[in-house]
Amino acid sequence: MFERMFRRFSKRATVWFLVILGAFGALAIALYFCSWDGATTVATMFVGLLAAAVVYWQGHLIKQQLAFSTYLDLDKQWNSAEMIAARETVYDPLNDTWDESRLDWLLEFFEKLASLFKVTGELDFIYHSTLGWYAVQCFLYAESRGQIKRARQDWGDDVYKDLEHFSVFYADRDAKEKKKTQEEWKAERFEKEKRFWEQERKPFQRRHLNMS
Repeated sequence: MFERMFRRFSKRATVWFLVILGAFGALAIALYFCSWDGATTVATMFVGLLAAAVVYWQGHLIKQQLAFSTYLDLDKQWNSAEMIAARETVYDPLNDTWDESRLDWLLEFFEKLASLFKVTGELDFIYHSTLGWYAVQCFLYAESRGQIKRARQDWGDDVYKDLEHFSVFYADRDAKEKKKTQEEWKAERFEKEKRFWEQERKPFQRRHLNMS
């Protein structure tokens, strides 16, 4: 994740470096040919570009820091005892039953993550995060069993729209990276659904057996 963030940082830094280098080169050429008026103009442009680059980069860093701080808060909540209990019991694959209140809680949590992704301009580290992966699996499986439709009938058509947008974005990008069609990508997800719920429910089942 941090390697990808560094690559994006390097690309932006390279662009600004080339812009400033170009302006500096133009200033040097103007001075070399004794064009004082031209040099003054280019120097003004250079200072303006440098100031703009500093302001832009500071804003970009602040946005990333705030986004990462918010993500860490969500990650802490994700690993809380209450959330783990909800994840373990939200769906019973043997009886194909949902705890709807816990499912709504999980979906609202993932909606916060998706909204963060949206307002930050689709920061790459959210797409590559563990939470991002979980959000898409949960939305996909819940939608396939009519739970998103049920929630929208209960709470309105606008609920979980950011999560839906993130899921579509994630599926499209992940399928392209794996050189699969959307149908192949979804089929692969559903093939692994049983294992997904088994892994989520293991701690709950282990405690249940110990109490028997």
